[in-house]
Amino acid sequence: MNIQERPTTARTGNPGWLWALATPVATILAALVPVIFNHRFYFYDDTQIGAYPIWREIGEMLRSGQWPFFSAEGWQAGNYAAEGQWGIFSPLTLGIGLASTFFTNALVFSTLVKVALLATASIGIYLVSRNLGARAPWAFVAGVASTLAGFTVYLDSPSWVTGLMVWAFLPFVWWSLRRMCYQQKSPLPVLITGYFLVTVGYVHGTIMMVLLFVAVIVELLVRRKWKPLVKTVSTGILLGLVALAVYLPGVLTLRSTARTQVVANTNFLTVDLTGLAGSALPSNLPQVASWWWGPFAPAPLTYIAWFLPLFALVNFRQLRRLTPGIASVPVFLLLSLMLTLAPSDLGPLRTPVRLMPYVCLATIVLLCVALSLARVRKVSGVRWVSTAAVFIGSVYLGWTGKPELWTVSARMVLIMAVGFALTAVALRLIRAKSKADGVVAAVLVATSLALAFPQHYYFPNPPVQDFKLPADTSKYSTQLSGAKGQAVVVGTPSALDPSIWTESLVGNMWYLNPGSVHNLYSPIQNAAYSKDLCIASRGETCKELSTKLFEIDPTSGKPLADLLRVDTVQIVRDAADPNGAELAKAVPPSGWSVASRTPNTVMWTRNVPLGSVGAPVYASEGTEIEPVSNSSSQVTFKVDEVPASGGTVTLGRIAWPGYTADGATIVDPLRGYLLTVNVAPDMAGKTVTVSFQPPGWTLEIASLAAALLLGAAWSVVHALRGRRRSGSPDGPSSLADRPAGNDPSASAPHPSPDPSLRSGGAEPEYALRKEDK
Repeated sequence: MNIQERPTTARTGNPGWLWALATPVATILAALVPVIFNHRFYFYDDTQIGAYPIWREIGEMLRSGQWPFFSAEGWQAGNYAAEGQWGIFSPLTLGIGLASTFFTNALVFSTLVKVALLATASIGIYLVSRNLGARAPWAFVAGVASTLAGFTVYLDSPSWVTGLMVWAFLPFVWWSLRRMCYQQKSPLPVLITGYFLVTVGYVHGTIMMVLLFVAVIVELLVRRKWKPLVKTVSTGILLGLVALAVYLPGVLTLRSTARTQVVANTNFLTVDLTGLAGSALPSNLPQVASWWWGPFAPAPLTYIAWFLPLFALVNFRQLRRLTPGIASVPVFLLLSLMLTLAPSDLGPLRTPVRLMPYVCLATIVLLCVALSLARVRKVSGVRWVSTAAVFIGSVYLGWTGKPELWTVSARMVLIMAVGFALTAVALRLIRAKSKADGVVAAVLVATSLALAFPQHYYFPNPPVQDFKLPADTSKYSTQLSGAKGQAVVVGTPSALDPSIWTESLVGNMWYLNPGSVHNLYSPIQNAAYSKDLCIASRGETCKELSTKLFEIDPTSGKPLADLLRVDTVQIVRDAADPNGAELAKAVPPSGWSVASRTPNTVMWTRNVPLGSVGAPVYASEGTEIEPVSNSSSQVTFKVDEVPASGGTVTLGRIAWPGYTADGATIVDPLRGYLLTVNVAPDMAGKTVTVSFQPPGWTLEIASLAAALLLGAAWSVVHALRGRRRSGSPDGPSSLADRPAGNDPSASAPHPSPDPSLRSGGAEPEYALRKEDK
């Protein structure tokens, strides 16, 4: 029989299911440690002004019977398909959005979502580790420790939640893919988990899934497993069709966005090998430049796991013989590391350091699998010296980055030293490998949890911005009270004291307000629009916009505010004007009135509101039109009169790629971004309909439908064939192991068919030379 772990109650005293259950429980406990030191830990930056309000908007739309597709009122933030991260095809995102509407506390809801995602990830990591051959205790270590890695803890969890989502599902894709390949399991689990990952719309996660497929394909090629190879490629093609539906709108819209399209290195959020050298020290602050001041990150972003020096206990000669069966792990690690060390800008892809969680995942899984399958049976003095040397070297390299933090590092090192000492005692005194593994696993996870306390005591805040926005969602209804129509907020509210949030908001938090504003969060931005309005990605503007809004456009002869259908302007006091003297001088133009004035803001409203955002705002000389209907995705107007040379009509909406005109021709947009159509002379008395669909929409829907239908058909065929084989042994592959003992997850295929590594006992026996022991 193949080497495999067959945990039984009699042999281990702990059934495997107990380790599986302990994994998410320990992860949840670890995830709650940051909250002790900072109760807002999971409600920072992009989660606060981006993701949470999107969830809320999605949920409200779903409850009202609408699908989040496109919003003309959202201006540069309203192109949901191109944005991608609205997850318009994602059951996960749509479900979270719907659930958010039943909570009145944004902080509590965001914390629950983050903790649930971390627990989910730990289960997936446990499963894939078991499938790769790790014993249950070591899979437990991998599942918990991976969620404690620095980048996951300090950036993805507090802020970049879409990154956390895709990372949480990747282990399930890996696990289900291997089960399909080696145990002839249904393709349905890998297709479902892959669909969940891709449809989140976070492209870096999809890229990493592609790299995972490449790693598994390499493993299959090395082992000459041709049928599983065909299955893997087929699965990749189906998930590629899903990715086409999710990402093609963004690709075809790219030319209109503010995303860079060059390959360059600005050193913004990049990491180098020096930063990774101290990855075993929980207080290591790497040289990563970003929004913060100085060249060093204010949080341990490159921390992986404190027990990495235990690589010294691996019998690498033994591991080499096992490598073909687990080749996907080192290959995935290498590919992840290469991409993490890439330049800061790879076309529209930015900040490769955000892929650090995948490096951590692959490193920890590799270590735990190696220690399960190829740990030296007897740890010699040389091995312990090697372990100590790696430990000291990692600590030293971590300390050299910020030597002034030596007292912090010393406390961390003391806890780590105790952990290593307990590990050494357990390995020396406990002869039975299964019992030793259980004790060591408990020590490693307990020490990891212990280290989390001083780590968050000294580094309680994520290295991103807390806008101090209120958690109570009922406090978002009074801002812009008395406003008319659509509004523009001029200025940078986040630069002021948090008391400003009673009068104004920032980013997508405007979705929680009954008003309609231009100032929403957009990670892609429309290049011409954002430049004209000097509006940043999170919706804040330069102070000069209050003047520019009322400047006359030379082509149309109308003020910019008219072209944008703005009926309310709120001007926020500039941070450089502490006494509000400049704000006090703000006087509305003719046709506008002061609706409210405070020390921090002044609000003007139009005396006769224009309304109808997205409708026609200008017709060239000699062209007369009559509006018929107007919605987010379609405008219809009747042409009453048009000169012999033809005429143009401009609409109050951004000219995103994807607009078509029935009865007119799309031409160059006014001011570079306002949708404009050319009307031919013979259109007098006829109607023109301008409609929006994401570019390539027919192909995208067809590809999504094809993926779903083909995936369903494949799964049904597999199930029917399985019934015919119901009397045959499960998993004809030489690597297919069936559950043993009381462990429902003990389906870990041993990675090597080498007969010299087989044993008839319940515990694996490794054929080692004396010098290896």
